[in-house]
Amino acid sequence: MSESSSVRILSLVDRFRAGDSKAADELLRAVNTRLEDLSRRMLAGFPSVQRHAEWGDILQGASLRLLNSLRELRPETARDFFNLASMQIRRELLDVSRQLSSRKPSAQPEDDSPEPPDSAPANDDLELWSRFHEQVEKLPVEEREAIGLVFYHDKTRAEAAEILGVSERTVYRWWQSACGRLQDRLGDDLLTS
Repeated sequence: MSESSSVRILSLVDRFRAGDSKAADELLRAVNTRLEDLSRRMLAGFPSVQRHAEWGDILQGASLRLLNSLRELRPETARDFFNLASMQIRRELLDVSRQLSSRKPSAQPEDDSPEPPDSAPANDDLELWSRFHEQVEKLPVEEREAIGLVFYHDKTRAEAAEILGVSERTVYRWWQSACGRLQDRLGDDLLTS
């Protein structure tokens, strides 16, 4: 991310906090494509969750969370902004999983369809979904930032390095370490390097 992009995001945050509703639209446009891609990708990886949650709802929830948090917090850097956005995405995804896990499965239909349309998603998918996002929250700061930028915001390592003010090699090391921790904790290879 260039210096001008960082300055632009921070300027939009300031305008939004001052009551400029157009700034909110511009901020959302700056991250909306990424939030949409992430919502679609996350649901695609969890088919039983996908049957019960729509990417548009996740996108809307994450966007609202981000705007609400920006009313109270003023990120000092683009790095802070992306960390805040990543945290709000994770929180929305965790809330979706909690809502789905609280559903009671309905009775099996008389026909032989594999799953009734209003039943809760498979526990394995839902549990993995929840545990993944919870474990990302528990990573050391640098690793969480690398996962946030590369995974949640789909930044390249070069872009992440620029935002974080470190070398690409450092971002790669943080990414690898985070993936290793997540693999150890989850017992599943959810991320590719």
